Amino acid sequence: MTNHTAVPWREALNDDTIHTITGDVRVIESFPIPQLQIARRVWIYLPRSYREGTRRYPVLYMHDGQNVFNQATSWGSEWGVDETLERLAPEDPAMEAIVVAIDHGGKERNNEYNFTINAEYGFGGKGEAYAAFLAETLKPYIDGSYRTLPEPEHTMIGGSSFGAYISLYAAIRYPAQFGRVGAISFVMWQDNGAIVQLIRQSALSPALRVYLSIGGRETDNPDFNRTALEHVALARQTLIETGLPESRIRFDYLADGTHHESTWSPLFAEAYRWLLQP
Repeated sequence: MTNHTAVPWREALNDDTIHTITGDVRVIESFPIPQLQIARRVWIYLPRSYREGTRRYPVLYMHDGQNVFNQATSWGSEWGVDETLERLAPEDPAMEAIVVAIDHGGKERNNEYNFTINAEYGFGGKGEAYAAFLAETLKPYIDGSYRTLPEPEHTMIGGSSFGAYISLYAAIRYPAQFGRVGAISFVMWQDNGAIVQLIRQSALSPALRVYLSIGGRETDNPDFNRTALEHVALARQTLIETGLPESRIRFDYLADGTHHESTWSPLFAEAYRWLLQP
């Protein structure tokens, strides 16, 4: 039987490595993903005031969990989401939220973060199962175990690159679960227009609120960068044409933005503030 107990991060990461975690972060070392027949580490950040009363909180689900809170476990650099929220909370208690970050699957990452198969590069196809896990297994567990605001208008999902892509997919596929999307460095070069087609065929949630961004220096290839910008603009326009009010979608183009946490981490606070608006 799998143990779902979330333990303080110091108990889960009890080694001599220097960790850069701030605040009340807990870890479930092996959370089952029945839809993929695997298990994965899940991180849970609880806001400063969580233990002080009975208040309920919005929830942000994030991908690439290794990179969200901790430099030591990251694949390069961390986002510093814990430090950002610890800084924002004293300024405005409304900025407090629970953050749930799911580790990516290493070599399975590209498969799990894409719902179609890219035949040319040979990845994808497991995104539907991964999104089902988020909506049907993980979210019910979090809502049942913590004082959350479970409604879609209080439930955010976000990430970068393919993590941004699967976030938008999950919100479209499960509108009753996810009503806020943070899609930073959103890319869709890999899907032959599948997500645009999905948007056109879907009944978008009236609660949906979408943040999109792309950088001008995502890669060293100017042609790719121009195409990436065009893709995000197309996704935005398609959302609007399908019924999402223009006021509920924000698109930031960062001319010097790169495909790296050095761009994503500073941008997180701005995207997060915007997503929390009514």
